[in-house]
Amino acid sequence: MQQYQTKNLKQILNIESLSNAGFQLNLVANASELIEMANLLHVASVKSFSASLMIRKWRRAGLQIEGSFKSRITQNCVVSLEEFDVEMNDEIHQKFFGNTDTPKMTDSKEVEMLNTDNDPPEALRDGNINILEYLVEVLALQLDPYPRAPESDIETLSTFGNIEINQPDSESLAIEAELNPANKPSEKKPLATHKPFADLSKLLKDK
Repeated sequence: MQQYQTKNLKQILNIESLSNAGFQLNLVANASELIEMANLLHVASVKSFSASLMIRKWRRAGLQIEGSFKSRITQNCVVSLEEFDVEMNDEIHQKFFGNTDTPKMTDSKEVEMLNTDNDPPEALRDGNINILEYLVEVLALQLDPYPRAPESDIETLSTFGNIEINQPDSESLAIEAELNPANKPSEKKPLATHKPFADLSKLLKDK
């Protein structure tokens, strides 16, 4: 098995150029690649990324990638808008068909094999795979689309004075009531002070 220590992620592999034994890729993103990954992911920054991948042929004209990656990404909290870091560490198990059309499976064993895969095979474009773009897709699937920093709930932020929760004042309520009478608070009726039967028992006693 061949092993390559690459200096960058920007490379395109062609299935036809792969040996049957496959090879190992040990990748570490450089500064320009980290910036490009951050732009593609729409995050504040990608501080680090490394991956160790085993790439070999799969079936007649397919490709299989197995390995793991580590990354440190800075995102913006959707609540506080503050930046915070996320540590990512996961495995990769992916198969690719060698063309853009998924082949029809006639063998029931092949169909069963595909159905039991964690990540169903994808189709490659012209038998090529862009390593950087593929790894960005892997990261994108792991990222939280609505990231929240630790202790970023509204109650906590309000308690520590990080945000101010606006409450309507009396003047705003009065204007709203004039514009929408249905929302106008009902006025309390004064308690009755006249008691017409207060001396009834006394009158009956006098009779």
